[in-house]
Amino acid sequence: MLGPDFVAFDLETTGLSPKSDRIIEIAAVRFSRDFRVVDRLDLLVDPGVPVPLAVQRLTGLADSDVTGAPSGVEGAAQLADFCEGARLVAHGAAFDLAFCAALVPGAFAGRTVLDTLELARILLPLAPSHSLPLLSTALDIEHLRPHRADSDSEATRLLFTHLVETAEALPSPLLASLRALVERIRGPLHDFFVEVVGGDGDRSVPLVVGSALSRRGGAEPAAAGAVAPAVIGSLAGAAVDLLGPSGPLAASEGYEYREPQLQMARAVAQTLERSGRLLVEAGTGTGKSLAYLVPLALWARETGRRAVVATHTINLQEQLADRELATVSDLVGSRVAHAVLKGRQHYISLRRWDRFLATPDHGGHGLPLETLRFKLKLLCWLAETEAGDRGELRLAGSEETLWERVRSETGDCLGAACANWRDARCFMVAARRAAAGAELVITNHALLLADSERQGQVLAPYSALVVDEAHRLEEAATRQLGHELRAGTVLAVLDRLRPDDEGELALALARGREAVQRLFGDVKGFVAASLGIDHPGNASLALGEATRADPGYVHLERSALHARSRLREAAEALRDGRGGYVPQGALLPQPDRLDEELDLAAATLDEAAAIVDRILCNPVPESVSWLELRAEQGELHEAPLQVGDRLSGNVFDHVEATVLTSATLSVGGSVDFVRRRTGVGEGAEALVLPSPFDFLSQALCVVATDVPGYDDPAHAVALADLAAGVAGRLGGRTLVLFTGYAPLRSVHALMTTRMEAQGIAILGQGLDGTRRQVLASFVRNTRSVLLGTTSFWEGIDIPGDALSCVIIAKLPFPVPTDPLVAARGALLRDPFAELALPTAVLRLRQGFGRLIRRTADRGAVVLCDPRLESREYGPTFLQALPEALIVREPAAGVPEIVEEFVARGRVPETARPRGVLEEVAGSAGDDAA
Repeated sequence: MLGPDFVAFDLETTGLSPKSDRIIEIAAVRFSRDFRVVDRLDLLVDPGVPVPLAVQRLTGLADSDVTGAPSGVEGAAQLADFCEGARLVAHGAAFDLAFCAALVPGAFAGRTVLDTLELARILLPLAPSHSLPLLSTALDIEHLRPHRADSDSEATRLLFTHLVETAEALPSPLLASLRALVERIRGPLHDFFVEVVGGDGDRSVPLVVGSALSRRGGAEPAAAGAVAPAVIGSLAGAAVDLLGPSGPLAASEGYEYREPQLQMARAVAQTLERSGRLLVEAGTGTGKSLAYLVPLALWARETGRRAVVATHTINLQEQLADRELATVSDLVGSRVAHAVLKGRQHYISLRRWDRFLATPDHGGHGLPLETLRFKLKLLCWLAETEAGDRGELRLAGSEETLWERVRSETGDCLGAACANWRDARCFMVAARRAAAGAELVITNHALLLADSERQGQVLAPYSALVVDEAHRLEEAATRQLGHELRAGTVLAVLDRLRPDDEGELALALARGREAVQRLFGDVKGFVAASLGIDHPGNASLALGEATRADPGYVHLERSALHARSRLREAAEALRDGRGGYVPQGALLPQPDRLDEELDLAAATLDEAAAIVDRILCNPVPESVSWLELRAEQGELHEAPLQVGDRLSGNVFDHVEATVLTSATLSVGGSVDFVRRRTGVGEGAEALVLPSPFDFLSQALCVVATDVPGYDDPAHAVALADLAAGVAGRLGGRTLVLFTGYAPLRSVHALMTTRMEAQGIAILGQGLDGTRRQVLASFVRNTRSVLLGTTSFWEGIDIPGDALSCVIIAKLPFPVPTDPLVAARGALLRDPFAELALPTAVLRLRQGFGRLIRRTADRGAVVLCDPRLESREYGPTFLQALPEALIVREPAAGVPEIVEEFVARGRVPETARPRGVLEEVAGSAGDDAA
């Protein structure tokens, strides 16, 4: 029997595995129900093995500190005695409990632990981080020595105290709802909310209070800012005056005169005044955000017209809104009325949330723990959020899938018939209304394109458009203008209005479900058979003429025709059910809108049938279709072969002025590749601005001349040797960029032991955490090496000493067998020169751009692809890079060259400016001829 006391405990260990690693320190603090400290335990433990250098660095504990201390079993036994009769509390409890249970199973195996990490994620959903050190800082909890057991255990006690007080202060209806969710289960969440937390939560309050507990959705329409002084003279002159050396920006801390920024601001302003189109490549460090935001803000004030800025990434959206526009408001003398508008799937649907909350999700074994946590978390979040934006939540793992069940979806939105829409409680509607009243709207490429497809119903009329990160516009348009279908999407529609009886409607929905399951099972089987894969995981198969002529395709097409027919029958049955249908009432958040619910579900099923038809049965001209397996689940995909005409007609032709900008728009000094692919038109002016950074002194480009080719078995070993050598000399501070996960995993395995022996951590994307987690760890701990794939080639900013070397494993050509790449290439006279090469050049420039982010940065980029030396297109890549010195060197000599340059600015005598190398290559070609 457990008494009224609690014990907060923490362990420090030699690693992460209870099977192979050992405890080196144990600490615990026993406290009473009124949070008074009763006793403390603090002891070192002899692991019987050397303490890894990385752990020594993290904890400050060396071999000499723990040698001769009690053994792990003795230490765990002392902890068991200390915890006798008390409830256990830990942060990230599973880790600590696993080590203790391995040593003293009788005392710890199966024991319940109140996990402050789990509870903080539920009760503090808006916290920027739930790690113990960062939470302690945010909550003003004393935590003097993170990663020492005594300090961690005390911080855990104080955090637990805060969490109990937070729960007890919740509104009664909310606390009652939390308790109602957990009261039928057994475990730490039940113990915490029902037994530990006091308060007068009324359990008689119905559980379906999700939307009722939420704060009013969204923000009010953006208020107009104070009237700014009228622009005197030209718009271009006014913008340059604000940004120039005599203007208000020059008075700010850290100001640097940047002539390219002024040139860009002048060009953007002139484009606005002339109602023209402009492509601007602005190299890293130009300050392009201010260069277009300042003239946009002045133009909007002067003309009274609205402008839109569209970015590819949410991160840039938030940076513009949270940081850059504050600076612009200061410069122009009044607040710029702006709004951030994201795609509807970023906002929670209160109607779908009510349905999800009411869904039992039992599956015969009780509520799944992941689903329970998610429901608890969102209940607390909805009581706090003003925006309903998933960006406020730190979703991970299965939570991403659960979010799909509550996010706003076109195919599950009643529109004006929804009570939340009518009452202005819908977060998505509130965000759009706020945007409609703003001078400047910050959105993303996908929503810009969705607006174009809906004749301006999303963004409201606007007159000027700036597309930032424009090198990704074609990709975004391809995705937005295409179609895709997954079994889970259709099954969710078939299931959400399933009646209680077994009548005609239930039968039609069941037939539709069976046909969909059969179809996507056949998709998986056909892909596996076509590619010769016994156990397919991730793969794609183009549906070209040859594939459709395969004898096995007849069976797949028959399955598609059957599914198409059954889906249409289910849709018709739903429409016929209007007026007399008896639904599962608990799952219908707005019973008075039953007929609209049925119409909406029917329309969604009809659309799914149309997608099946156009992809598998009657392919559409000027599009490419393919089958895909992702995590062994079949998917249908279709995309337009070309998007330029649709971008031109639906987007650019509807605004007076258009600016496309990016740090990488040009190939060989020309922006024609992006011009053609985006459809911005031959009449659009072009401006290519160099970076203000001094790449000749700040950056060194090293071409490793003898690394084996990507498809050579020795490639991974050679790359691991080179990367380990560089990281060892730099003490970490190295980013290695890959084009796929398989080589990343190989190099990670080859480097781990070697690096850890030098006290350098290896951080592999997808192996040691998510993209966000490994990036944060890399920035926080400079003695680390980060191995990343596609998403690390752009969009990350690591200034200063955290990054001194970028190693690029392979030239980033698109995969030639990708169905979309192959289909688009087939339309061109020279697919390699017209598509593959320029795409890879732009991608390589993005990867190079991760290195130098500030004027004080210095570092090296190492290129490891032998094709730079052996193929005639090698000079094209080098010519596209910034004006850094280039040196060619065998891999064995690369680490020393990099260290000498980074540490002392020394370059080898063989280093040459880019132009000189090009002349040498040209002369060699002439001689050969």
